[in-house]
Amino acid sequence: MKKLRVGVMAAIALLAACTASLPPAETTTDGLVRVPSRAEGGVYRDPDADFTRYKRLMIEPLTVEFIEGWRKQHPNISDSEARRIQAETTKNFLEAFTEILVDEGPFELAEVREADVLFVVPRMLDLKIPAPETEQDTGYQSFSPQPVSLQMTGELRDGASSNVVLRVVMIESENRFKAHQVSPDNRIANAHEIRGSMGKWSRLVREAIDVAKASKPR
Repeated sequence: MKKLRVGVMAAIALLAACTASLPPAETTTDGLVRVPSRAEGGVYRDPDADFTRYKRLMIEPLTVEFIEGWRKQHPNISDSEARRIQAETTKNFLEAFTEILVDEGPFELAEVREADVLFVVPRMLDLKIPAPETEQDTGYQSFSPQPVSLQMTGELRDGASSNVVLRVVMIESENRFKAHQVSPDNRIANAHEIRGSMGKWSRLVREAIDVAKASKPR
């Protein structure tokens, strides 16, 4: 009996130790909890939010910020060209995002914030274009061994309360090219790379919403 009691106590102690060694759930300062997602994205969700009620979207224009020091590294880039890149990227984001979440379903666009609306606040940070020169500038077609790098992040807010219910973060590193892989460094190729990254992020958001709808609120 004494040996049994000792064995039970040892088992309880072992279970307690295992429980204590489990890492705590990664929680943000605004109460979002990190949930499983594809490796290229980080998804943080309000565990108390019921996503089944959201049927429509309002989309704020994408803000685009270049990585610190990028303008100094490319003094030939004028202010008007930098604004053109930002405006083109903002326009292409809206097209890519609505194609994936509205045209392919299941959402519709809304004009006012209501209880069934998700308000999307997207941001592109640390945009770095390795070689922004165009073929017209150089007189020849050149290539770059590094891709465009950036960070896409965005909050989805409840339309009625404005509380953040979902955040999706994705980093496209400049080191993702394989050895000896290069890409054209003209304006069209750069825009194509950026749009591809925005489409990838939009699909991550779509998947995160689908998973959230299939999960019961805490």
